[in-house]
Amino acid sequence: MVLNKIAKGAKELDIAATLEHLRDQRPGMVQTKEQFEFALTAVAEEVNAILQALPQ
Repeated sequence: MVLNKIAKGAKELDIAATLEHLRDQRPGMVQTKEQFEFALTAVAEEVNAILQALPQ
């Protein structure tokens, strides 16, 4: 989902909204605040790594 937005040239990403959407689709996927924070951090780090690897 996020990678598709990057591939389409999105300038801004709402990772929290993406996690909320996934949670709506898969009840119980993220059950605690700590799990949400972990997932948010992990996704943000991966997106940053992908963006840095893209040619300028």
